[in-house]
Amino acid sequence: MRFMSCFCPLVVGVACLFGVVPVWAQLDGTGLTGTVADASGHVIPEVQVVTVQDSTGLRRETVTSVQGTYEITELPVGVYSVSFSGKGFETLRFEHVVQSLGRTRTLNATLKAAGPKEEVEVLASPPSMDQTADTWGTGIERIQAEQLPINGQNWATLTTLVPGAVDAAGGPGAGNQRSIRYAGRGRDDNNYTYDGIDATYVINQSQLYYVRAAVPLDTISETRVDPMLSTAQTGATAGAQLNLASPSGTNQFHGDVYDFLRNDVFDATDPIDVLNPTHQPPFHLNQFGGTLGGPIVRDKAFFFVAYEGYRQDLGQTLIGYVPSPSFAAQAVAQSPALAPVIKAYPQGQNATSNPDIDQFVGEGSQVGREDSGMFRVDYRFSDATTLYARANIDSADYHLPYSPSSGQYLNETEELTSSPVNSVITRFFSDPAQRSQVRF
Repeated sequence: MRFMSCFCPLVVGVACLFGVVPVWAQLDGTGLTGTVADASGHVIPEVQVVTVQDSTGLRRETVTSVQGTYEITELPVGVYSVSFSGKGFETLRFEHVVQSLGRTRTLNATLKAAGPKEEVEVLASPPSMDQTADTWGTGIERIQAEQLPINGQNWATLTTLVPGAVDAAGGPGAGNQRSIRYAGRGRDDNNYTYDGIDATYVINQSQLYYVRAAVPLDTISETRVDPMLSTAQTGATAGAQLNLASPSGTNQFHGDVYDFLRNDVFDATDPIDVLNPTHQPPFHLNQFGGTLGGPIVRDKAFFFVAYEGYRQDLGQTLIGYVPSPSFAAQAVAQSPALAPVIKAYPQGQNATSNPDIDQFVGEGSQVGREDSGMFRVDYRFSDATTLYARANIDSADYHLPYSPSSGQYLNETEELTSSPVNSVITRFFSDPAQRSQVRF
């Protein structure tokens, strides 16, 4: 990932210059709220509520109000243990509390009077409907991305599982940001955020159709899709709100390496290729990469890096139309000045119903080269103050044949390039009003 090394000083330099930029309505975290009461239903004030993230040891705490309510905001996405302890009551601990992207979970607690047993542990129930908002949406978790077959490792394919999603395309081009719409809205009405900020590699609310790996699947820990009923706080367009969160390192080293291969040996003949019986066009595709995350300093600093490469050479049978020999001879005889133009056309292989036009069968090739990388560093100054910096860089270069009618048989091609960058530096404080963010 050589291309990221020169970008790091830029991120740090800009962060030093613009270290405090107020930001509101962030979508990259989660929250926890609820009410604490005794067995008779009376609320209990001044109960200490402590959350600890299982993977990093991040600890956040608060106390209940005089109404017995509590709220902990700005929690990173993940799995937590939550404990409730009050004077004269047994400590109650919930294990495996799953905090999902962009949602506030309601976790109520009923404490028992202190007795011989001083602590009770229970397994938290699966996340229920968000009781603090009236939005309608669905979360896509990492386990779905790992276990479901996804063509081309395109994360957007999973969003077809969302209620109200309609894939407007069919065949190989289906299941991407250019083909999925939600709840009857247009595709350009969709809005994408990554770690709570606008996804700057998106053009017209949709990823460039020829960019495949701008956000590799392994650089997404969770996806949240609200196809309708978005609040004024989270809604940025009239259509669906798609919020992605990046993964962070943990106290355990973890990573993976992969290589997906496709070629013409495994493929059936395309119906159009029967027009070119000499051989099937070549096809070679490799999509490869890996991730690595872990601790820099246990319980304090963590890193996560990812890389994905995409290499494709796709041969195509292309159909065009050229002057027939009889028409060519007639045209040159009538106007000898047209001879150089007529000779520039190749000879057609198949006659058509028009005696002046023959069908030409040629070959073209789609050549794609793309590299995408991501790094993220998390640092904990204290349980009340944390910081993370994340950057994604992509470089795509694709050579595509023009349609035969524009002269493909003269080997004309178009080159499409893109180098989207998306990065963010965010500081978290216990008080959300103190939160600051630098973004690019």
